[in-house]
Amino acid sequence: MFFRSIGDPQSVLIVDSHTHILPGEFREQRERWLATDRTFAALFDDTAALSVSSGELVAEMDSAGVDLSVALGYGWTDQDAARLSNDYLLSTAIDHPGRIIPFCSVDPGWGVEAVKEAERCLVAGARGIGELHADTQNWSPEDAEGMRRVAGLAMEAAIPVVVHASELIGHDYPGKGATTPDRLLRLATAFPEVAFIFAHFGGGLPYYALMPEVTESLSNVYFDSAATPYLYRPEVYAVSAIATGADRILFGSDFPLIRQGRAIRGVREGNLSDADMDRVLGANVTDLLGIHAL
Repeated sequence: MFFRSIGDPQSVLIVDSHTHILPGEFREQRERWLATDRTFAALFDDTAALSVSSGELVAEMDSAGVDLSVALGYGWTDQDAARLSNDYLLSTAIDHPGRIIPFCSVDPGWGVEAVKEAERCLVAGARGIGELHADTQNWSPEDAEGMRRVAGLAMEAAIPVVVHASELIGHDYPGKGATTPDRLLRLATAFPEVAFIFAHFGGGLPYYALMPEVTESLSNVYFDSAATPYLYRPEVYAVSAIATGADRILFGSDFPLIRQGRAIRGVREGNLSDADMDRVLGANVTDLLGIHAL
C-alpha cells in the first residue's frame, strides 16, 4: 500500500506537491529557449538560476526523506518547449514509478491547441495541469473566456490546475509577476467546479479567508507552500491553517529553488498540530489526486 502510518513524524508519508525538473535540452540549448519562450526567459535569464534532472530530484528526495514528488511544468509560451518538457515529465514518471507524479503545462492562450496538448498528456499519465504563469503567458485571471477551454477540461477530467501566485507587497524576484490575491479570487469564483492550487500560499490569499464571503469563494481552492522559506516565517503554516483550514494546505518545496529538507523543517517548525502536520505533509495532496496505492 502507498500510505504509511499517520501520527508519528518519522513515518508520515511526505509528498512534495511542487517541484520542477527539466530535460538536458534546456540547459544545452539555453540561448534558444531564452529567445523563444517568455517564461523560460523570465525565470532563467540569470545564469545562476537552477534547473535539475529527474535523477537529481530523486536523489534529493532520498536525502530529504520525501516519498513522492509532483513534477510541474513551467508556464510555457512556446509549444515546442511545452511538448519537450511535458514528454520529459511523463517519461520520468515511468522511469521512477511510485516516486514522481507528472503534471503538464500549457498556455491557455493557445486555445484549442492547449486542450489538445493537455488531453495528450492526460492520456499518457499526467495527473494535473500546471504550473501556469498568467503574466508571461499573457492571460488574465479576470478573463473567464481566456481560461474557459482549459478550465473546462480540468472540470471534465476532475484534475487540479496549479497557478503561480504573486505577493502584492514584499521583495521582488525573477518571475514574481502580478497574479495577486484579488485576481486569483476572481479566477476561483469564475470556475467554482475546478480544483485550483494557488502556489506560494496564493500570494497571501489564505489570510483573506477570515472574511466569510471570501471563505465561501475559496471552497474549490488549495494553497501550496512552494518557496516558503524565501517568502515567509514558519508561522505561516499555523496562520493559514486557522484562516483557511489545514486541509487546504499542500506542502511544496519549489525544488530546486529550495532544498526539500529545508522546506520540511519549515513545516515542522510551523506550530501545527500533529494531525494537521500529517495532512499538510502528504494526506491532503494524495486525497486531492485520489492516490491511495502505487
